[in-house]
Amino acid sequence: MARSARAPKLETRTNRLKLPVAKKPIYVRVAPGISLGYRRNETAGTWVVRVADGCSSSWTKRIGVADDFDESDGQRILTYWEAQALSKTKARGDEPGGARQTPLTVERAAAAYLAGLEARNQRTANDARLRLNRLFLPRFGAKHVSELIRRQIEAWRDGLVRRCDDPEQRRRSQDTANRVLSIVKAMLNHAVSDPANGLSDDSAWRLVRPFQRVGRAREVHFVAAEVLRLLEHCDDPGFRDLLTAGFLTGARYGELAACRVRHFDSTGETLHVPSGKTGARTVILQPEAVTFFVRLAAGRPQDAPLLCRINGEAWGASHQVRPMKRALAAAKLDPTGTFYALRHSYISRAIEAGVPLNVVADNCGTSVRMIETTYAKVLATKRREFIINGAPRLFAA
Repeated sequence: MARSARAPKLETRTNRLKLPVAKKPIYVRVAPGISLGYRRNETAGTWVVRVADGCSSSWTKRIGVADDFDESDGQRILTYWEAQALSKTKARGDEPGGARQTPLTVERAAAAYLAGLEARNQRTANDARLRLNRLFLPRFGAKHVSELIRRQIEAWRDGLVRRCDDPEQRRRSQDTANRVLSIVKAMLNHAVSDPANGLSDDSAWRLVRPFQRVGRAREVHFVAAEVLRLLEHCDDPGFRDLLTAGFLTGARYGELAACRVRHFDSTGETLHVPSGKTGARTVILQPEAVTFFVRLAAGRPQDAPLLCRINGEAWGASHQVRPMKRALAAAKLDPTGTFYALRHSYISRAIEAGVPLNVVADNCGTSVRMIETTYAKVLATKRREFIINGAPRLFAA
């Protein structure tokens, strides 16, 4: 029988609780190339195993909680001797039905998550990939998922917040940090959900809370007269058509940019959005929008972009930003407005006109709940009018 390694500082809970709380574990060599580590926490400590990979490097994996305060159950809560035996089992791949495998790195977890996400929604996957590559993976990509700890992720989250005297810029950076944190949590939860990865503890990221009350709905929107002024001061015919389409359909910029001539059905008076944040959908068009798209599609190839730039090419990512700023400045409208403000305007005007929320939601590729939350102010101002005009009456006036 193999001998067990002695480590007086770690063998009993009394001695372990005398150790200072620290980020780095204390290791003891229990077999060639295998070390058992103990990380002293403010609560119960954790056992980890470190295994040399034979290439001047090693991998580390959390294997259980120390019996610092609770009695061992032989599975999740372990004594020093139980943790030592389990560390050897984990390192050598001797678990029933198990095979020795290198612990999952954050970079590999991200690749697996993004591959699945791309199969469901390419646009969302591209956005998640850009955010992870720029803001998370440079710092954590090489780490094993099992090595992540709460304090590290909280420090990373806090580092995304702008240090400035402008409260609005600070709020926006906190909102951005929340968005990236939600992507990170989804990616790591995806890794934990796969039994093949051998992960069970998600507390390192589950307990990291987002910043509270920093999200804010987009407040800039236009009435029809302001949109007409915006069109009049737009010096780019192609962008003018794009602006018109945005106000008449409520579609997102990327959705309109993806539309081809064949996606417009003049007979059915609809526009099929082939891809978007919520997937493909069919937008019902009002008569003015139908007339507008008939003009755009007339005599053009079916595979041509329905809305194109002045050079005939399709609109790409961020191509709308500068033309929008120029048009807003020329029309003397709110300079903080974006192309999305046209969608905001479409939904606001539809609500004011009494269009049922479920119809607006279906046409715009969103949910009734999201409309109720985002457009609460618009709904509040129209609530009495809706009741006066639409509530049942007993006696005719």
